[in-house]
Amino acid sequence: MKKLLIFGGTTEGRLIAQRCADEKIYADICVTTKYGGELLPVSEYINIIIGKQSAENIADMLKSGYTAVVDATHPYAENITGNIRAAADICNYPKERYFRIKREPAEKAEGAVYLENVENVAAYLKNLSGKIFIATGSKELPFLSEFADRSRVRVLDDRDNIEICKKYGFDDIVTGKGPFTEYENLRDFWGCDILVTKDSGKQGGFAEKCSAAYKLGMKIIVIKRPEEEGIYVNKAWGLIKLLI
Repeated sequence: MKKLLIFGGTTEGRLIAQRCADEKIYADICVTTKYGGELLPVSEYINIIIGKQSAENIADMLKSGYTAVVDATHPYAENITGNIRAAADICNYPKERYFRIKREPAEKAEGAVYLENVENVAAYLKNLSGKIFIATGSKELPFLSEFADRSRVRVLDDRDNIEICKKYGFDDIVTGKGPFTEYENLRDFWGCDILVTKDSGKQGGFAEKCSAAYKLGMKIIVIKRPEEEGIYVNKAWGLIKLLI
């Protein structure tokens, strides 16, 4: 039986999962959290695997003989991409059957400050006053905890994420599933002066976040996206269909 192994609870990962369900293609889909699994389509063709995956775990999975492997993880999730590639090397998995999905770039935000990493963001924020809206996800919160008393954070509605927020002193919390519309961003950003975000690309709602911030007169700080290799989701799907 031909079967795909897909990584990622991203917009692109959900899109590929839905196409598998619609076209009756069996797929195992790995996501980090239970909430990420709940966002995927319910189908007899979709098997959801929840939890972080090491290179060794992934290598064991590859030995079962997947027709293709799709890395549709977030562009900032470099650790899991590294684990997938390491596992492919361990198993000598054919490179022509491994697909790394990249996001279509968004236009650069005019007037925004682009910084290399969250540590640089923390240093930059020390010189700014005002209420901060943090839209980076929970992973960056430990590095920004010194600003917790003047920050609002937005995370997925997941118990683990809420616990991380509380652990690092963030009490002003907004939850939801992106990508968010401009209206939703206007609602959530209201009362804030600074937006800290990642370049989540066209699919990730980056333009909508920036347009809302402009309308509210907010300063925008962007953590630069790592350099990406790979192909866009529609091209990848066309190549995958040739293998199925």
